[in-house]
Amino acid sequence: MRRRRVAGLLLVVLPLVGCGMAEPVPPGEPAVHSQAPAPPPAPSPAPAPFDLDAALALIEQQGFTPDVPETALRGPIRAISSTCTGSANGRCRAVFFFDGQAFVQKVEAGLVRILEQDGTQVRLEFPQYGPDDPGCCPSGQPSVHTIRVDNGALVAEPPVGWNPNRPSDY
Repeated sequence: MRRRRVAGLLLVVLPLVGCGMAEPVPPGEPAVHSQAPAPPPAPSPAPAPFDLDAALALIEQQGFTPDVPETALRGPIRAISSTCTGSANGRCRAVFFFDGQAFVQKVEAGLVRILEQDGTQVRLEFPQYGPDDPGCCPSGQPSVHTIRVDNGALVAEPPVGWNPNRPSDY
């Protein structure tokens, strides 16, 4: 009777012992997995090209005549210089800033010049008028400002004053 119990117990236990063990893979053969590896992620789409004509039209809609850039503007940060439409003396200037195709803001001044732009920031120069300077001829040392876009807003180093052609306005 005791032998029957032991034999019965072995019949139940022995098949369960091998249930949790994986079969060994013979050397030199690839392991087979039940799940296929995930495909690589799709590449990000290339940004749309800058639509210069649309940017120039936006500038004109705001009452300015843009200075058409002579070469392609690197982005995503771009600046386009302009003059107030109908300005008799050209001392009504603005620089329009774009982040990709989105218009960010304009910086208005009597006189302003884009020194350089590299797609991440723009350097502007503002001629400085002395107290007795005539409108044609600023005699002060120009101020230079580096402008970048941060979270959809312009950030200038050093900050640009409300009248950037007058040094006392900073």
